[in-house]
Amino acid sequence: MVVAPALDRYARIGDVKTGIEEARKAWTAAGRPGLGARDYTGSNMAERNGIVLTLILLAAVHPLSAQRVYPAAKQGGQYMHNYYISPAPSTTPWAPAWSPDGRSIAVAMHGSIWRVDPASGAATEITYGKSYHSSPAWSPDGNWLIYTADDDARSIQLEILNVATGEASALTSGEAMYLDPVFSPDGKKLAFVSTKPSGNFNLAVRAIQGGNWAGPEEALTRDNRYPRDRLYFSAWDIHTQPAWTPDGKEIVFVSNRGVPLGSGDVWRMPAEPRADWSATPVLREQTLYRTRPDVSHDGKRIVYSSTAGAADQFNNLYVTPLAGGAPYKMTFGTYDHFHPRWSPDGEAIAYIANEGGLPQLWLLETYGGKRRKVEITSRKWKRPMGRLSVRVVDDATGSLLPARIHGLASDGKFYPPFDSYSRLGNASIHTFHTKGQYTVDVPPGGMTIEAVHGFDYLPGAVSVNAEANRETAAEIRLKRIANPAASGWHSASTHVHMNYGGNLHNTPENLRFMADAEGMDAIMDLVANKDNRILDHQFFGRDTDTIHYGEEYRPPFYGHVFFLGLKEHLISPFTTGYEGTAIESLYPSNTDMFRKARAQGAINGYVHAFAGNGDPLNAQLGVGKAFPVDVALGTVDCLEWSSASKASLLVWHHALNNDFPVTPAGGEDSISNLHRTKLVGGVRTFAYTGSRFSLALWLEAVRAGRTYFSTGPLLELRVNGKLPGEKIDLESAGEVVVEGSVHSIAPLSRVVLYRNGAVYKTLGVGAFRERIRVEESAWFSLYADGGNYRLLDGEYPQAATNAVRVYVAGKPIRNAASAQYFVRWIDRLTEMAEAWPWWRTSAEKAHVMRQFGQARAVYANR
Repeated sequence: MVVAPALDRYARIGDVKTGIEEARKAWTAAGRPGLGARDYTGSNMAERNGIVLTLILLAAVHPLSAQRVYPAAKQGGQYMHNYYISPAPSTTPWAPAWSPDGRSIAVAMHGSIWRVDPASGAATEITYGKSYHSSPAWSPDGNWLIYTADDDARSIQLEILNVATGEASALTSGEAMYLDPVFSPDGKKLAFVSTKPSGNFNLAVRAIQGGNWAGPEEALTRDNRYPRDRLYFSAWDIHTQPAWTPDGKEIVFVSNRGVPLGSGDVWRMPAEPRADWSATPVLREQTLYRTRPDVSHDGKRIVYSSTAGAADQFNNLYVTPLAGGAPYKMTFGTYDHFHPRWSPDGEAIAYIANEGGLPQLWLLETYGGKRRKVEITSRKWKRPMGRLSVRVVDDATGSLLPARIHGLASDGKFYPPFDSYSRLGNASIHTFHTKGQYTVDVPPGGMTIEAVHGFDYLPGAVSVNAEANRETAAEIRLKRIANPAASGWHSASTHVHMNYGGNLHNTPENLRFMADAEGMDAIMDLVANKDNRILDHQFFGRDTDTIHYGEEYRPPFYGHVFFLGLKEHLISPFTTGYEGTAIESLYPSNTDMFRKARAQGAINGYVHAFAGNGDPLNAQLGVGKAFPVDVALGTVDCLEWSSASKASLLVWHHALNNDFPVTPAGGEDSISNLHRTKLVGGVRTFAYTGSRFSLALWLEAVRAGRTYFSTGPLLELRVNGKLPGEKIDLESAGEVVVEGSVHSIAPLSRVVLYRNGAVYKTLGVGAFRERIRVEESAWFSLYADGGNYRLLDGEYPQAATNAVRVYVAGKPIRNAASAQYFVRWIDRLTEMAEAWPWWRTSAEKAHVMRQFGQARAVYANR
């Protein structure tokens, strides 16, 4: 292929734009016709698998997800990246900071720092750079503004703005992270969070004068290790969110020293190097980064955001004495209030609330309680801007098509519309959803916009040139490659969380909009716990035509599971095995809870059980440690893929090899109100409902096993006319007809037919029909996968149908090696459970061990 050298050369160095251009030149030089923006899609299978798709989606095999997020930090993960580190960018105000005169509020917005007039809502951009700016903090004299500069998850540095001249300069450099900057009351020092030198999050101070450092960095806290690994948190303590007392003598901060769950308690300590050992607690409660304490101007109180130790599923504002005491609640509502900051005179509190969906700037009257949203009435950019008006349409009908949008502007930054959920998916690519038409402000210059609609339309793209002070129109036409619904197959994610304490506040209507943009028919929204909070429990029993409210039960030892179709009540408690709580024992087991859910008519499944490609038996048994137990005891129905995973495929095949009817399901575990999370619909379940679709029919199809999971490929399989999940009885050995088809918007490297866990035949993309002789009982499953692909949020294309079972002379399907595989697994699981230090009683332990023994015997007898 003439373009391969250009593609490979630039792919290796990550220069996607140059690689595409050089490949285009090579294509033209070879006598091929030129390629325009609308040549990004193909109208048939040959074109789709040919040069056009390769050119346009070169980046797909070199995804941004290969880059580690914030590599200088030894700890982090989803909760830190969403609840603590500011979004990049936010479309609405974030991280408010009052000017010293109280006349304006600095906020982060659109990747810059803006100055907002709280009276009029007029916003003026006062910083701009190649990185994403956030966390502004004023010097006491109002002459300087310091802020963080995020290099799109590579590092976070500190920059400072000379307010009078409008000139900004860097204060730090390198790969370390610097967060939460705040000036001392006399303006001579800066307190901040730093990952230097160890990669852990510690507090530091540094002298500053005239916009430059005036002394060395001095550590206020030091590395300290919790005696055990912590659930969702590193064993190393984190120290964050510093706030000065008005006299400049102390620092109030948040630390999880000595805390098994959450981001920590509120502490105070002298503002002196290595003073952390003399710190004293101000507030002890379970937190999740949202605390953001701020000391009042009189030095007597702190205001902070809290869920009151998990008594509330939402964050509200509280005040408590600086010396410690009983908190007083200041705000109320079924949404989140966070990042509070006292006004200089103490008469008002600026904060962020996500009432209505997007975070917005609000003011709370300290004495009186009046609340007022500061509507952003106008935006005055610091630099020239153009406007794009974009339509996404179905190429065949010309009608608007909801879609997911990607594309960086000419300055390399992301600019979403003002009213959109700006997010980053699993591949760390900026995105938002549109109903099919949107307008957006962008810097002048060229850019490419990409649109994606589900797995049955080819991604499309258009190149545009934005002009300053002018509006430019663009259209992206998407071509359909298949229509699963017309063949009776309908897709849904089995694992979405509508609200999980994130920056955004999601609604059923907006969740439905996300699903439409991703080309899905339905969503299973799972009520779940986050530590001691239960999120979205009020929606249980309020299913719509396309949203079912199920439950995720989340014990970290046994493995997380879903319950779909509960008829009476949510299963509680929502977890076991949480250190330092009343539910730290490993009783009840998953088996016990599955049986309780089954009594309500639920469909049970293990979720995100086995990640990656390695054998879980060679590691720590993955997340779904108890999966083989429940397979043997018949209490689990499904195994869910939450991302592409060959480990899950391996374990599932071992179950099928001994005739255990485990249904494959797909649910990406999108926490849809976070700004950095898996995207809704990245992994989904296709279930066969025939000519009609309803939520009830879809759930029954899953219960019957008529499914396949997919991160992108579209599959169809029939054996003697039977669907996945069905069986065929042959009186004696004979032939069966295996037929189906495979389509994919992403290039595939392998399409195979599995028979009893081994590859029976390699197939191609498109339709196939085979006659296969069956001598002994067997199962068949159609499978496809490919290389990493940027526009599929499930990491790489992978799909597998449920098995069609063929029984010869009534004999069962058996495999001694697979049975022994699970015997060894349960022996390992038993050892791990024996070592658990928090069993409440010997009777509880004996109960669980009996279940393990019963499951082991099932495999040993096969």
